[in-house]
Amino acid sequence: MKPHYLGMRPPDDLQHIPPKYWPHHEYCFYLHDQIGELLVQYEASGAHQWVADAIAKAATETGRQGELDVLDLLKEAGLTEAVKHVLIGHLVLALTADMLHFLYEGMRCLEKRKFAVAFSLLRKPFKENMLFLAWLLADPEDFLARFEKDNYSSLNGLQPARRQEIFKLAADKLAMKEAFDGNLIEQWVFSKEMENGLEPLWQKATHLITSQGRHLRTEDLNINFIFNDARSDHLYDAAYTMLPYLMLFLVQLSLRAFSEIAHANVATANHLVLVSLCAHENLLSRGPRPSTRFITKALKSMLTCLHCKRPFKFDRANAMSLFLTERASCSACGVDSPAPLYWLLAQSDLKFIDDQPPSAFDKLMSEIHQKAEDPSTEKLSAEPKPAPAPPPPDRRTKQKPSPT
Repeated sequence: MKPHYLGMRPPDDLQHIPPKYWPHHEYCFYLHDQIGELLVQYEASGAHQWVADAIAKAATETGRQGELDVLDLLKEAGLTEAVKHVLIGHLVLALTADMLHFLYEGMRCLEKRKFAVAFSLLRKPFKENMLFLAWLLADPEDFLARFEKDNYSSLNGLQPARRQEIFKLAADKLAMKEAFDGNLIEQWVFSKEMENGLEPLWQKATHLITSQGRHLRTEDLNINFIFNDARSDHLYDAAYTMLPYLMLFLVQLSLRAFSEIAHANVATANHLVLVSLCAHENLLSRGPRPSTRFITKALKSMLTCLHCKRPFKFDRANAMSLFLTERASCSACGVDSPAPLYWLLAQSDLKFIDDQPPSAFDKLMSEIHQKAEDPSTEKLSAEPKPAPAPPPPDRRTKQKPSPT
């Protein structure tokens, strides 16, 4: 893809990045910000706290005194799905918040050519937070059992085959599962033997001397990264070969993990899955763009220039602008116009995600119904009202700053 400034990062923050990687960097930052929006909306909805608050209130009203352990109360009542929902809710939000801090600072360091710091910071969110989120989605019972007892050892030291299985099972639950290869993700992130993988870079950025594996062994008369030429672009080549794909996986993984707490707003989920996939298609694919062509053809009558009324033409740069900034340039009159894709998709009949399987929240409600129908079950409370789905994010179009 030709160099193209999308206007999603301040121009000064891109001045040290090679222009050919501006759209790659802005795409990764866009996905980071979308995960951040999801986190803020779910925290504001209180969905992760709903069960704990309802049970604690009910226990107090039934005369229980002193400090209450909500998990113990739920276990006493036999509400195993409620226990799972409480743990998953808190784990997903906390893991995501921690992950975003490291991603943000790592990508900011890439903007400043602080490569050793950048790769050191990016190591944790992809090797640990992403793995744990995938594990919670792929096999929550296994993760929670390990989490509750001796997690200092039980959540460590997974073998490559198990990690690959976790990523594959998690990918199978995503809306666009065909786009992801669990084995490739594991190898890119963890393999010390993959020459163009990220693990050798992460290890060398973190340690002055490394020795495990031929791609990790520090060369004679060298210390890792200490003598690196900060003016060289080769580390950007390595980073932006893999980071966009991993961020695409991460944003869809996060969306699905949040949906375990409470299902996301349908329009928001639909839009996020679409734009993340289609933007990636235009960013890195050199062949046909089937998803982009499907969307632009389906919405062709509405994707017209506000000034000359001619239909937009979507080369890769214009398509990236449409999907990420909701603006498009007219090739006929040369004017840049708003293109409210979020609204257009919400008004159309296009659907990009299938009905999702029961989440932890759905299983919880089913368990409560079963317990309510069993006269021998101790009742802590009446059936609570489901937490509302988080509202759609603010999609108001922002004006592009001018690049320097």
